[in-house]
Amino acid sequence: MKQFSTGLALFLTLLSVMGCPPASQSQKKMKPLFRINAVLDTGKEPSFLVTDDFDIDGNLDLVVLNSGEHTMSVYKGKGDGSFKDQVQYKTGADPICLAVADFNSDGFKDIAELNYQDQDIQIFLNTARGGFRNTGKVIKPGKIPINLIAGDFNEDGYPDLAVSLRFHKIAILFGKGTGGFKDPVAISVKGQPTGLVVGDYNHDKHVDVAVALAGSGHVGVEILWGDGKGQFEKSKVFKGGGQPLTIANVDANNDGFMDLVTSSNSLHAMTMLMNNRDKTFKTLQDFSAGEFPKFVAAEDFTGDGIVDLAISNSTHDTVSVTLGRGDGTFVYPPIKHFVDEYPQGLVAGDFNKDGRMDIAVSNRDKNLLTVMLKKNTAQPRQFVPKPASS
Repeated sequence: MKQFSTGLALFLTLLSVMGCPPASQSQKKMKPLFRINAVLDTGKEPSFLVTDDFDIDGNLDLVVLNSGEHTMSVYKGKGDGSFKDQVQYKTGADPICLAVADFNSDGFKDIAELNYQDQDIQIFLNTARGGFRNTGKVIKPGKIPINLIAGDFNEDGYPDLAVSLRFHKIAILFGKGTGGFKDPVAISVKGQPTGLVVGDYNHDKHVDVAVALAGSGHVGVEILWGDGKGQFEKSKVFKGGGQPLTIANVDANNDGFMDLVTSSNSLHAMTMLMNNRDKTFKTLQDFSAGEFPKFVAAEDFTGDGIVDLAISNSTHDTVSVTLGRGDGTFVYPPIKHFVDEYPQGLVAGDFNKDGRMDIAVSNRDKNLLTVMLKKNTAQPRQFVPKPASS
């Protein structure tokens, strides 16, 4: 593991795509918000990344999937922004996604791991010491699984799983509370499902599922409104960007209702869907945050009480941070931070316990994990006329 004690000057010219203001409205570049603190060796082709305190020692840990060698790397956090060396676990073939929850009701967070080539899910139970053991049980959610997320959909106190399947379906697997799951229940959706996220979007105290839809047919976002009994009401498809692949929750206007943001790497664009608080969403104009955006983390990175977005930009080898205005729109241009080649998985957390949000990102082509700590510098807000909504 390599440690860095000084900040790097990290900027990249933004590709002009739809949603960008004209040159006359461009603002001068702002100083980087983060400095690289650690670079961790991973397995081959690290991709999906999660963070949590798995050993309950008060320090955030990291887990990344190594898609090129069918393994999972676990890093225990030291609480100062650095991490212990990786411990690897064998996964199925072509691991692509992770979900974190306490699947066996022992008070420790476990991991559900999705394998694209094997078309199955494996469960890694926490050993209560920060390590994991594979239950050895292979779960088959359906044909060609793409993504998965955890949530208690039938309100029995046990986390369940939702899995997006290529052929216009979402599979729901109800947890037994022992680390096992019941047979999948398929729900049809109106397009090709990709990214998934859960939340109570209509404030009825039941967990809903937001589904990004790409591919042929309907493109956008569909909501599965949960009733707390494991059943779902389907929404219409809300416009949500061109070919959205990832989706994240963000309360972009601080009204207490969760909004949604999608990334569409084919159009190099981000799209905000504002919650109308009546089970509908208003789609704002696409905006740019970098080239080939992949994963998104929504947090208040400046400490001003307004949520910002951090995005991994795969083909420009950057992580960009676009500052929120508090009305659903974001400041242009975003603040660019250079990382290593082909950044993919991205998470935010306070890795050094200083009260400020930090970022970790996986770099696929160099087999590295980059940890960036928030710099203790104030960042002035700069006004840019917000784009018209579509």
